[in-house]
Amino acid sequence: MKKFLFTLLLIPFFAFALSVPNLQLTETLAEKKQGRAFLQLIWNTGAVVSDIEASIYLKKIGRELVAYSENPNKHFDFFFLRDNSINAFAGPYGYIGVHTGMLLSSDTESELAGVLSHEISHVTQNHLVRHAEKSGKQNYLLLAGVLAAALVGNGKVSEAILTSTVAGTLQQNINFTRKHEWEADRIGTAMLERSTFDPKGMANFFTKLKDNANAQEFLQSHPLSVNRIADSLQRTARSDRGGRVDSFEYKTIKAKLYYQDKQEIKFEKSPAITHYMQAYQAFKKQDYQNAKRYVDELLTINTDKPSNILAGRIASKMGNVKLAQQYFAKNITEENNEVSIYYAAKAYLDNQQYRSGIAILKPFLRTNQGNYESYKLLALLYIRQGDEGRSHIQSAKALVVQGRFNKAIGHYERAKTLVGSQDLYDVVNVKIKGLQEVIDLYKD
Repeated sequence: MKKFLFTLLLIPFFAFALSVPNLQLTETLAEKKQGRAFLQLIWNTGAVVSDIEASIYLKKIGRELVAYSENPNKHFDFFFLRDNSINAFAGPYGYIGVHTGMLLSSDTESELAGVLSHEISHVTQNHLVRHAEKSGKQNYLLLAGVLAAALVGNGKVSEAILTSTVAGTLQQNINFTRKHEWEADRIGTAMLERSTFDPKGMANFFTKLKDNANAQEFLQSHPLSVNRIADSLQRTARSDRGGRVDSFEYKTIKAKLYYQDKQEIKFEKSPAITHYMQAYQAFKKQDYQNAKRYVDELLTINTDKPSNILAGRIASKMGNVKLAQQYFAKNITEENNEVSIYYAAKAYLDNQQYRSGIAILKPFLRTNQGNYESYKLLALLYIRQGDEGRSHIQSAKALVVQGRFNKAIGHYERAKTLVGSQDLYDVVNVKIKGLQEVIDLYKD
């Protein structure tokens, strides 16, 4: 019942599409407020994938597509959620979620890009905003409350609402969206055509879904019809451009998430993926000698970023920090490579070299917006070094990433009682003031 309701609720929030609206170049205060609330709901599910390689990979693909969108200046962020169903959704303020079942059901990177381009198009065309204006604030907030109940798994509340008159309103929205999903298809396909992905990616993925029993949630929240599929295929039929070759990142992340779910390797035709997963499985089982043997075999045929990351992680667990850093350094030269910096810092943590870990992660986070996991790692490095005040500061920054501003202020307030520097005390006060101003601004 909970999954059915969750799917149903995605429809009025994410799948509606009216006639092509005038593009809105900046988000309103209301959108930002709703986005922050929705961001907290996403994290409250407990399903956000914490694997930093997977997380940053999805953000990278998403942002690449946004650059080719109708409105690249809008705010976006992307999340994998651990769920076996084939589904994806777009929420307020450009927060887009992809179930791991969606990734695992894709056969090519262009199919994943096709799904993302469809969801991005719902955002750039302001479908959510227009629906909120049409339905009215009261109804919109009611639907938000229902979605919240479904996300946090409150089955009794969800079932009670489902049997109420709200269900009728939601059904009307399902019928409404069947007329207007076309726009996201058209805009999304055009986005793919401007990118380096195969323009047929979206149409190919949709074609596979009709007979897939695991795709019912997606089909309910993204109603497909024979005509829609035919239209998508026809739109790309004249394109003679294929997509780029699937990246090794895409293949390894698919393989890792499959293993994390099934606790077994899905053997592929690719020797590189087979060696990678043999090494990864041994690594997860703390069999580091065999993990090293497999990764050494892997490195004779593949030296892409995921291979170096895994080799570095294995070397770190075997106590060879110098070798681990050599593997990570091969990727750190790439612009904004947070994954390599994260694992380089974690290697120092694992080997009790806390100051060195801080020295590599802190400068990156000072100049870049980091991932949640990176702030949590820096907080842990500080606490291991005995600097509780700075640990609270980094924990606050991690909570800001999740949209939990009140809790973040609590950590900043605690930091104020612990830091010994007046300058740092003043900086923390500025952070608190800034967050409080945002909270006050979001109040009704």
